[in-house]
Amino acid sequence: MTACDRSPARPPVTRLRLAVALCVLALAVSAAGSVLAACGGSPTPATSPSGSGAAAVVAHVNGEPVTRGEVDLMMAVARLSSQTLTRRQALEAVVRAHLLRAQAARLGVVVTAADVQARLAQVAAGVGGTTALQSSLSAAGVSLAGYRQQVRDGLLAERLAARRFPHVAPSRRQVADFYEAHRAQLTTPAAVRLAEIVVKTRSLADAVVGRLHAGYPFSEVARAYSMDSESAAAGGVLGWVETSSLPPALERVAATARIGVVLRPLLAAGEWHVVKILARRAARTQSLTAARPAIVAELVRERRAALLQAWLDHVRAQAHVTTGA
Repeated sequence: MTACDRSPARPPVTRLRLAVALCVLALAVSAAGSVLAACGGSPTPATSPSGSGAAAVVAHVNGEPVTRGEVDLMMAVARLSSQTLTRRQALEAVVRAHLLRAQAARLGVVVTAADVQARLAQVAAGVGGTTALQSSLSAAGVSLAGYRQQVRDGLLAERLAARRFPHVAPSRRQVADFYEAHRAQLTTPAAVRLAEIVVKTRSLADAVVGRLHAGYPFSEVARAYSMDSESAAAGGVLGWVETSSLPPALERVAATARIGVVLRPLLAAGEWHVVKILARRAARTQSLTAARPAIVAELVRERRAALLQAWLDHVRAQAHVTTGA
């Protein structure tokens, strides 16, 4: 593995917030915290459930049963976003999820299987692919089926909020303030596209440079000499790499080296690198005009989420919730 960071430079930000966090969970956790505060901040033991295992009934919401499995799932999903819920908090989150689904059904808000699949694909893309998503779910003890339900609830929350509070619009000042506060997220860092040949010793690196100066193609020499099999298979080409992620020795020359010129051998992480800069890209910050649609969408989402939480507080206060059988 080369000392150079293989990760590509981040693309221009087109959406400031990938909707990975589950809206219904965020709402429920906030509300559960309020409930605990009102009760002195300490959770009370759950009453004995009816039945056993995941199917055991631990509560009823307007006559609809809540199972232990649902509560366990909510606790596991919270771990995905580095949150820790007590069992009482998780139960409150599930209660509010039931109420949200009932209100969505009452108002005709629908989420299809295709909608859920599209959001899952979006989430997977945001965390590095389907395999990475499945690994994260497995580590948190969340089944894919359980996560699908949580994603569906999140979509229901978004659409229910849009149905209930359609006329939400941020001011120009709010948009400008958000832009200034999130410039880093709207900036594509400086990057270089490079090729390299990695060898063990300086003498071998000098020999590699000699062959390149003699006219042998870089790709041919890379396949023949590079000890980094991954880059060697690609003819030494690494693609775009953020300049700041390069080893210090290479970072210093990457910003000024002539394009297409083979650099002198560089020592990094105990290995010798013969590098050629193929292209260079300066840091770019997305303009306010270009970023405005994404910023407006994010601010609208945040405001609607707050309004939905307040509305669900009212619905929750009127609901008939019993614990136990």
